Amino acid sequence: MAKITKQRKAIYYIGLGMTVLGFILFISVFFSVAMFMNDPFGASREPSFMNSVLGMVLMIAGSVVLRIGAQGAAGSGILLDPEKAREDLKPFNEAKGGMINDVLSNIDVVENFSKSNEEKEVIKIRCRNCNSLNDEDAKFCKSCGKEI
Repeated sequence: MAKITKQRKAIYYIGLGMTVLGFILFISVFFSVAMFMNDPFGASREPSFMNSVLGMVLMIAGSVVLRIGAQGAAGSGILLDPEKAREDLKPFNEAKGGMINDVLSNIDVVENFSKSNEEKEVIKIRCRNCNSLNDEDAKFCKSCGKEI
């Protein structure tokens, strides 16, 4: 089974950290605006909206780095190399295949399907008139047409 390298894990967690830090910077502007509005003395400084812009840039860059760490450079679409992309996405594809096999093993339909394809015992009835074999639920002979 393919494993994700330590470098890709580190890149993933760096991207996650950048995204969280960007979100905190973006949200901090709204809290500082609320504090600025409710300050009875007017002594606090005005909120810097540059923090929200920096937060958005960090969130976008963090999500790109996070995706590169999770799927690899080729798997995320940054490098256009189908062979490398297949190699980068191999751990995820193997995991998906394993999950599908787990689900299929728990489904009763697969067993019922295989049982229904097995040959069933068939009972035939011989006609008294012409001695040909007919199905057990037949009322008339398929060869001579007489009542069974």
